[in-house]
Amino acid sequence: MKYFIYNENSILITFNSDINTELIYKISSIKFNIEFELKEYLIESIQSINSLLIIFDRNKISTNNFFSKLKNVKLDTIVSKVKSKIWEIPVCYDTKYAIDLNEFSKSKKISKNKIVQLHKSKTYDVMSMGFLPGFMYLGTTDDKLYCERKVTPSLKVRKGSIGIALNQTCIYPQDSPGGWHIIGISPLDFFDLKLKSPCFASPGDKIKFYEISKSKFEIMTQNNLLKPNFS
Repeated sequence: MKYFIYNENSILITFNSDINTELIYKISSIKFNIEFELKEYLIESIQSINSLLIIFDRNKISTNNFFSKLKNVKLDTIVSKVKSKIWEIPVCYDTKYAIDLNEFSKSKKISKNKIVQLHKSKTYDVMSMGFLPGFMYLGTTDDKLYCERKVTPSLKVRKGSIGIALNQTCIYPQDSPGGWHIIGISPLDFFDLKLKSPCFASPGDKIKFYEISKSKFEIMTQNNLLKPNFS
């Protein structure tokens, strides 16, 4: 772990480690400990794949004093176990919506059915949030699905689209440009500003995809059956 004064009211903690489930849980636990011990000074803490940004209120404490307190937080013990949820996300892999599945199948020389089976066979860690509000970086995919991002990004990716790039998969929370290969789509809403927690999941949670048909996807979309389930 390394500490850096990122700017006048934030400290960046970086982790020199391979990206894996243990690291995600470690950062989540450290984030919890810092929030527990320094809550009177905190504005926000933001977890990434291998870093943690701590933003504090300079009206309550100086940068140097906060930096000192932060480095004294006990990080080798967990104040309270961070609870994670496994979210079950329906995905339609029909090529009407999986706009890159055909081309991806050809380039990887893997059948579409095999790609779908590989993608939905794993349970993914929510590694970090970013790019767009509610955009979840999920890892890691099966090695057979490893791919670079598109050379030319798509100008509009539909909300709910499921993408893959490098050794990760993702869910687009809203319509936007994007460079991930789209292999499916979900009917759920993944970001809602009206809620206290606009994104239902957070780093340390897990995502499990299950397949639905094109007709089921369209029914769920039309009937607004858009609430995620978790176990």
